[in-house]
Amino acid sequence: MSASDFDLELQELHQKSVHCLIAAKIFDAEAFSQLKRYLRDKSNSIKQEHVISKQVVSIILEAAGIIESRAEYLPSVREHLPLANDFHMLLGRIAIGEAWGDRIPGVPRV
Repeated sequence: MSASDFDLELQELHQKSVHCLIAAKIFDAEAFSQLKRYLRDKSNSIKQEHVISKQVVSIILEAAGIIESRAEYLPSVREHLPLANDFHMLLGRIAIGEAWGDRIPGVPRV
């Protein structure tokens, strides 16, 4: 699968997490965890690509944004606010050609 191909599994995970929170105002922590895991795995497969799908970028930004916006008034989301930072960090790593596990805390980069 090319980095720019539409990813149906990613779209399904997006529906179960982000769209559920938007529409029903219910935070499904497991759905967001599945989305994050899938995107972390995907970051490994696309880190060598020069272009990535707008779908990937859009879903990462929307996931982070919806968590941040809903955290203001939903306590169940507020507890998971650090997850938004994880999505932002993941996008930053993808942008510089790295995957989630490429940097290990406390270990200097050589």
